[in-house]
Parts: sequence; structure tokens; C-alpha cells
Amino acid sequence: MLEALHLDWSIFAIVLGGALVTWLTRVGGPWLIARVRLGPSASAALEATPGAVLVALVAPAALSRPSDALAAAFVCLIARRVPMVVAVAAGVVAVVLLRSLL
Repeated sequence: MLEALHLDWSIFAIVLGGALVTWLTRVGGPWLIARVRLGPSASAALEATPGAVLVALVAPAALSRPSDALAAAFVCLIARRVPMVVAVAAGVVAVVLLRSLL
């Protein structure tokens, strides 16, 4: 029982190092961007990056099933007309309903 509670310092160091690197990347990016003058194209690219990453993460899952693809198309149609929270909630409901029907 006590062996299960044994602290392995190498694993502790790996976890601590990973946390430090993660924190540095989260703090270092905004710090660096604040000190660099960006052109209009670079600024536009950085503003589009979160949306592109989100699409890259969601698109494979949305296209894996016909019901999910229909739900994604539905959300795309209503997202410009309703608040984002409503669109997300409607998307969740659409996925549940379409998965049960198709």
C-alpha cells in the first residue's frame, strides 16, 4: 500500500517541467506579440487562427457521420442569425436528435 504512495522524483520533475513549458508558451506568446509590430496581413492571419484551429478540430468529427454533418450544416446556417450560445445549444440538440433518427 505504501509503495503506491511512493513519490518518483523523475515523474514529478517531468510533470513540473511540462507545466513550466506550458506556462511559458502561454505567457511568452502574448509577451512576444506585444513587442513585435505586425503588418496588416500578419494581423489578419493571427485573427483568423483561432477559427481555423477550431474548424480543424471540429471538421473531422462533424464529417464522420451523416447525422453530424447535417447538424454542422444546420449550425452553420443559424450561427449568423442567433447568438453563439443559442447556436451551440441548437447544435447539441441537433446532434442528439439526428443521431437518434439516422
